[in-house]
Amino acid sequence: MSIRQFWHRFRRLPRDRRALIFEAAIWLVLARMVIRFVPFSWIGHRIGRLHPPGGGAPNQFRNSAPADGPVVARSISWAINRAALVLPLRLVCLPRALAAWQMLRRRGISGRVHFGASRRPSQEPRNNHAWVDACGIEVTGYPEAHNCVEIGFFVR
Repeated sequence: MSIRQFWHRFRRLPRDRRALIFEAAIWLVLARMVIRFVPFSWIGHRIGRLHPPGGGAPNQFRNSAPADGPVVARSISWAINRAALVLPLRLVCLPRALAAWQMLRRRGISGRVHFGASRRPSQEPRNNHAWVDACGIEVTGYPEAHNCVEIGFFVR
């Protein structure tokens, strides 16, 4: 999609959807800068505690989320993907995951940031991947995440 097509569609969106895309664009750019200039140990400390893959029951890490949590998570997923398509940056899985996590957090929704690696050990270089889920919704990084083995996840 060209910027011109995006702009034409963007103007036709309701005000709340435009604001969501704008917010997503800001968080994507900030996430990209943080990844580039800040050590991951600092980032990991901010997004929560690292848990082993499959650690705990799925509901164990669900905090009380608003009743409209799934709807909000889907909207954030939509906004992250739309904004990432038009920004002139290479926004792969990690900046998208961090931006989605921050947007969820601002709305009182606890998201899980998962980290994984490719299933095929012979693959060089090894492909790493990050994805986010919240309220039972696959927010970012899916369906690619299904081709990965989870290493662990962060949750606050």
